Amino acid sequence: MVSKEKRRVEEEAAATEIDEDLESFADDQIPDVDVELIKDPVDEAPEADDVDKAVEVGMPARRLTKKEVLERLFEKNELILNLSKKNAELEAKCKTFNDKWLRSRAEFENYRKRSQKEWELLKHQMKTEIIIEILTVVDDFERAFSVVGDRDDDFVRGIRLILNNLVSTLKRSGVEKMQPLNTQFDPNFHMAVSQMERDDVESNHVAEVIQEGYSLDGLVIRPAKVVIAK
Repeated sequence: MVSKEKRRVEEEAAATEIDEDLESFADDQIPDVDVELIKDPVDEAPEADDVDKAVEVGMPARRLTKKEVLERLFEKNELILNLSKKNAELEAKCKTFNDKWLRSRAEFENYRKRSQKEWELLKHQMKTEIIIEILTVVDDFERAFSVVGDRDDDFVRGIRLILNNLVSTLKRSGVEKMQPLNTQFDPNFHMAVSQMERDDVESNHVAEVIQEGYSLDGLVIRPAKVVIAK
């Protein structure tokens, strides 16, 4: 309550000071002259601020009195104060709208990046599921060739060509076969199914591959099933 009363008193004092400055300006700069209207055979002369109108009608103009000048200065001063107040209000609204727009833009950009990331992850998951299904077919081909042995007729060569084309297609899609044999066991890439005694393989190294492992774009999609040397 005290702060509001204090603010009101300060605003009244500021307005009084402006009025006093205008009056002082008028006393110093405007002569206290009250010129009689110059009569014309037709009509009275327009005021000094209607010079253009006076020129149009061919009539002489008269000078304003100090009182009239002060009244108009006060009116213009009040108009300027009102316009300044409205300008400040509009600037505040503009700043508020600009802040809201910046926040909305940032939120939309975050949403776009998040959606793009989720979409890329979804595509990778769908691609992985399809490739894993295809890899089971590749496993069947490789088991069939292990049974055929050294047979090399036209039928076997045709089936082998089909397998090579399938493997090449997977490779172009980013699929790579792991080479775990004789490498140290790594649970990130290998799945141990058993252990065995091997003199020609170091301990805790892969001695035999039961099922091939594959990666997609550098990420493991199927670990290799291996036998570890003791």
